Amino acid sequence: MADQSFEAELTRMFAEYRPFPDQTLFAQSVEQRLNRGWSVRRSLIGFLGLGGGVVAVAQVAGTNLVDRAAAISHASMNVAEKSAVNFPQLAASVAQAMGLKSLPFGGEVIWLVVGLLAMAGAFLATRVMEEI
Repeated sequence: MADQSFEAELTRMFAEYRPFPDQTLFAQSVEQRLNRGWSVRRSLIGFLGLGGGVVAVAQVAGTNLVDRAAAISHASMNVAEKSAVNFPQLAASVAQAMGLKSLPFGGEVIWLVVGLLAMAGAFLATRVMEEI
C-alpha cells in the first residue's frame, strides 16, 4: 500500500510551480503571434473570395445568363397566355401572373432571389452540420 503522506507531498510539490519572471511577456507574444496568423488568414480568405466573385460575375456576364433567364420567363408567360384562351379556368391564374409584369423589377430578380435563398439554405445546413 502507498504511503499517503508521500503522495500528499508529491501532489503539493507539483501543484505549486514557480512563476517565471517573464510569463506575462511570453503570453503577450504568443497571443500576438496567434492574432497575426488569424488576421492574415482572414485577409487571404477575403481577397480570394473577392477574386472568386469577380470571376463569377465575368462568367455570368459572358454567357448572357440573365438574357436567357428573361427569355425563358417570357416564353413561359406566352405559353400561359395561349393556354388561358383555351382553358378559361386558367384565366384567373394567368391574370394574377400578368400582375408580375407590372412590378418594378423583372423576372430575373425573382430567379436571383431564389438562387440566393438556396445558397443561404446550403450555408445554413453546413453550419448546422459543423455544430453537431
